[in-house]
Parts: sequence; C-alpha cells; structure tokens
Amino acid sequence: MSIKLHPRRPRQGGVFAVEFAMLALLFFLFLFAMLEMARGVYLWNMVHEITRRAARGAAITDFSDAGALQAVREHAVLRAAPGVLPLGGGISDAYVRIDYLSQANGGGALAALPVNAMPGCPQRNRINCLDDPHGASCIRFVRARLCVPGAGASCESVPYRPILPLLGMMFPSGAGAVRLPNGATMAVAESLGYPGNPNFCP
Repeated sequence: MSIKLHPRRPRQGGVFAVEFAMLALLFFLFLFAMLEMARGVYLWNMVHEITRRAARGAAITDFSDAGALQAVREHAVLRAAPGVLPLGGGISDAYVRIDYLSQANGGGALAALPVNAMPGCPQRNRINCLDDPHGASCIRFVRARLCVPGAGASCESVPYRPILPLLGMMFPSGAGAVRLPNGATMAVAESLGYPGNPNFCP
C-alpha cells in the first residue's frame, strides 16, 4: 500500500503581499516627498525670478496704463495671459505687487507713493523729478514683491501649498504655515513708458 505524501505549501503568499504593499507605500511616499522637495526649491528660486521680471518690466512700463501693468504681471509668472505659475500651487499674476517709491532728500528712506500722490502719467513724473528729485511725487524706484492678494498695505507672505494633497499634513495652514519669501526686488525707475506713451497729462 503506497501512501502519497503531498508537500505542504508554504503559507507565506499573503505575508509577502502585505510586506510588498507596506514597502511600496513607503517607497512612493518617499518618492513623492522628494518630488515635493524639488518643487519647493524650484518655487523658492522662482519667487526671486518673478519679482525680478516684474520690477524690470515695471521700470519701463507706463504706470498709468492698467493693461500694460497687467501684462507685466502676467509675464512675470511666465504667462502670456491671466493664469497661474506652472507648478506654482495657485500662485498667479494677482500675487505680484508693484510699488512705486520716492526717496527723501539726502539719500534717505524710501517711501511707497500713495495713489493720491502718484503722477498722472510718465511725462508728469519726469517733470516732477526734474523739479524736485526728492519730492513725494517723484518716482525714483520700482519695487516688486510676491504677496497674498487683498492683504491691504502689508505684504503677507504666500503660504506654501503642496501639489499633492497627500502631503498636506506636512505643511500646516494658518499661523504655523510654511511661507515663501516675498522676494522683494527693487529697480531704478527708468523710462516708465516715456516717451512711448502718446497721452499727455498736465
């Protein structure tokens, strides 16, 4: 009488599947975290590039032409029309703030010109600066910053938003949020659109 012995199959298949799933989860989490870190470095550097492009464009653009200034903001975020920065996590041209600064006598402190003190056009600014280079209505410098829209006179730094919702737990919102620098860049006010602007203002 022959007895057939069936070899016992190892019951390890399920364990291997669980281990693979856990390792795969850790691997992809690590991979996504590395990609997010690379994107964070990209954004950190792009903030300064955005403000540099905005300040340079505003220094030669008519400040009384809202459409031309909007085009400067769009160009700063690498767009040709309203939209968001590629891989920018919602950062758009609306985040680009352009200020026009006067300088007190003797190379003193710079002050942002309020709306009611702004010259009516580049020609008027040129006249104001020839009359008094340190006057409150003479634009000497242009400053560009990246600020949260609607923050009023203050420039609130933009919070970092991860592109993957899964990593949102690593970047809290609110007071403890990780924020990008405002990347303040200043440029000497050059032509400000003069004499290319055909309009004349008194």
